[in-house]
Amino acid sequence: MARTARVKKTGSGTAYYHLMSRTNDRRFLFDKGSVKTQLVNALRRAAAFSGVEIDAYVAMDNHFHVVCKVVRTDEPVPEAELLRRVAALKGDRVAEELASHWQELRGIGMESVVAEAQDRLRARMNDISEFMKTFKEMFNAWYKRDRKYTGTIWSGRFTSTLVEGGRYRATCMRYVYLNPVRAGMVARAANYAWSWIATPDGSSMGTVPDGRLMRRVAQIGGGKIFGSEAFVVEMVFALGDRFRSRHVPARAVGDIGFATHGWRLAKEVAS
Repeated sequence: MARTARVKKTGSGTAYYHLMSRTNDRRFLFDKGSVKTQLVNALRRAAAFSGVEIDAYVAMDNHFHVVCKVVRTDEPVPEAELLRRVAALKGDRVAEELASHWQELRGIGMESVVAEAQDRLRARMNDISEFMKTFKEMFNAWYKRDRKYTGTIWSGRFTSTLVEGGRYRATCMRYVYLNPVRAGMVARAANYAWSWIATPDGSSMGTVPDGRLMRRVAQIGGGKIFGSEAFVVEMVFALGDRFRSRHVPARAVGDIGFATHGWRLAKEVAS
């Protein structure tokens, strides 16, 4: 059976996403703080390499969530920026060695080889699929090496939701922040160390886009579109080949917005 194509916006412009991935059989592989710290570090490095801007994340015991912004342009990523991103992912030494190698190739008239290598790197930029692949492969290698683990860590593909900006993006961010609160791990989102919103003493809620309390939020699903009715309809039509039909309805999700199929409201949780 063919896999459903990833729901993502193509072409130039700005898009927001909610991404999530679980462990195989939902095992609690990330229950140790040191493991979640490594997961967060790998996430940040992969985002810096991919050119993906993280708006929110949380690392739980058997899954993680990310809300991110992807900006795509028609302009190619310059060489200096490519090297900076390689350094963010693999370290300064690797980036310096790569720059030296490119210089050597140019010195013997192999500019085309350099151009091909750079194009391969550019193809990995500003794309959620490449970002998640880079992140999950990096963390997977570390986990298996450090934990002497064999077998599959991740349960299939990650899920993605294309989100409208503004209050809809804020809703997804609140949902992500409140995961450890709903799970009973902390009383306040800011007390959870492996979250974008975390503060050293838990005294602040961090950056909440619209300044409101984190109250009712959507149970975010995968392969969906979330936003105003007009946004959902527009995206369903634009990405019609990603669905079985272009006639996917924009369904109201309580009073927080509209989405394609399969959503419900999560339990209201005080901030």
